[in-house]
Amino acid sequence: MSSLHYFGVRHHGPGCARSLREALHALQPDCVLVEGPPEADALVSLSIAEDMQPPVALLSYCPDEPGFAVYHPFAEFSPEWQAMQWAARAGVPLRFIDLPRAIDFGLDKARREADAEAPAAAGEVEPSEEDPVAADDDPLSWLARAAGFDDGEAWWNHLIEERSEAGSLFPAINEAMVALRQELGDPARGADRAQRERLREAHMRQCIRAAQKEG
Repeated sequence: MSSLHYFGVRHHGPGCARSLREALHALQPDCVLVEGPPEADALVSLSIAEDMQPPVALLSYCPDEPGFAVYHPFAEFSPEWQAMQWAARAGVPLRFIDLPRAIDFGLDKARREADAEAPAAAGEVEPSEEDPVAADDDPLSWLARAAGFDDGEAWWNHLIEERSEAGSLFPAINEAMVALRQELGDPARGADRAQRERLREAHMRQCIRAAQKEG
């Protein structure tokens, strides 16, 4: 059985990006799996094209309904971008293992149709998906308060993004996230969102197992 290494990062995290680049160089993995749209696997090699300079973005969309679309932005300090560049230059396979966007858009379409058929009761206000998450809903806020910080954002920036060397950074992140999940459970708000997160994680676990079976 091949060894498996997890690298917990934050999108657009300068410290994460730098530490991940150093970790990949030291580890020299034979396969890299990234949380992202699997439909874009064939585009990874473009990350090292001579005229491809970040900021850049992937655009995922539904051809017959362009309203279902999402951007996946990358900057020089995006860990995913650094992983793509490292893999392309090293000649190592890189796969995106998030739930396929085709399924994601299908779920969005089904929810929209269900909402149209069953409008909210009079006077009832639906919570917005764009509402900011309260501090107590942010799992990192628990670690932040224990360490004397006001919020999870400040804690993460100080201990992760401003870190000068990778060292044992990623095992520590993994240990912290496991502990938070054991104590707090699923942080996703709403049944729909929680169900989608379970589907995403189940798909990613399948992709990880498939890569391991391939050796």
